[in-house]
Amino acid sequence: MPATFRQILDSRIITFLVGNHVDGKSSEFRVHEEAIAQLSQTLRAVVNKDLVNDPEVWPDVSKGTFERLAQFAYTGDYTVPKPLRRRAVVDVQEAVENEPSSGTLNGYQAAEEADKPLADDAPAEEAPAEEAPPEDDLDGWGNPIFGKKVKKEKKKGQQPWPHHAMAAFEGGFNPAPGPEPTSFAALSYPLLAPRDNHKYGCEPSAKCNPEGDYSAVLLSHAKLWALADIHDIGALKALALYKLHKTLCVFRIKEGNAGDLIHLIRYAYSDYTGGQEGGGQVDDTLKGLVAQYMASNSPALSHDRKFMELLREGGLFVEDFLRLVMQRTQ
Repeated sequence: MPATFRQILDSRIITFLVGNHVDGKSSEFRVHEEAIAQLSQTLRAVVNKDLVNDPEVWPDVSKGTFERLAQFAYTGDYTVPKPLRRRAVVDVQEAVENEPSSGTLNGYQAAEEADKPLADDAPAEEAPAEEAPPEDDLDGWGNPIFGKKVKKEKKKGQQPWPHHAMAAFEGGFNPAPGPEPTSFAALSYPLLAPRDNHKYGCEPSAKCNPEGDYSAVLLSHAKLWALADIHDIGALKALALYKLHKTLCVFRIKEGNAGDLIHLIRYAYSDYTGGQEGGGQVDDTLKGLVAQYMASNSPALSHDRKFMELLREGGLFVEDFLRLVMQRTQ
């Protein structure tokens, strides 16, 4: 059962020094002891091994990986990094074409002025035309007959009040009943900010950016999975594997980006320390996911020179890859 927020806040502050071997320098983080200890019994033993406030040193854990671990410890989720822009020469012609033209406003399409009528263009109200006298009041030549009484029209707005209106006036003013009051449950109090400030940044993107370099994105999930595997954080392992799978599902292999996958393969099949402390069995779930993806995309990868060079190196990945490919052909 996770710790309550009060328990986390009441716990002491502990220090971690991370990243010296992988980042080239150490980064210091201060977190609540209970936030880390609640993740697993393995981590509880690490942070509770003594009451001395000496920093816990993790030189093989990068700064970014520890940040995601700490975010998961406090919130139950972690932010997915954005793909970097792949290095390429920017086309000058493309830059010129992307400049806002006279028909755009700050890069957005300008609205046509004729779409909405201007307030001053409303047609002026025409004066009522004089009515010609009726034919009965004209002589044979179309001239009015003098001495004949002409019926005067009653001016507009002077019609006699109907009986029901007069009765209402004589009996006093009775206002129309107002709208029925809205039920309390139907009242609305909209939020001014999201309840979780990192909600949208934690979900893997549903589409692939063709210009993006996904090496860091893929490795962020794999490295966090490996750290969770070492310290037996089952929930974090499942979450990292879920996000890695979602990212690979939208990844589109094309010329020049197979190297992103090769970085993932080399890390997943590297000799990192897996399993629980004390010689526990290593979990091969990450290797299995990576090998399954490569086997299912073997036709596209077979055209990449770097991937074929990787296969010629041999090793455990090649064994897993070839076994899965042959199973698919049966």
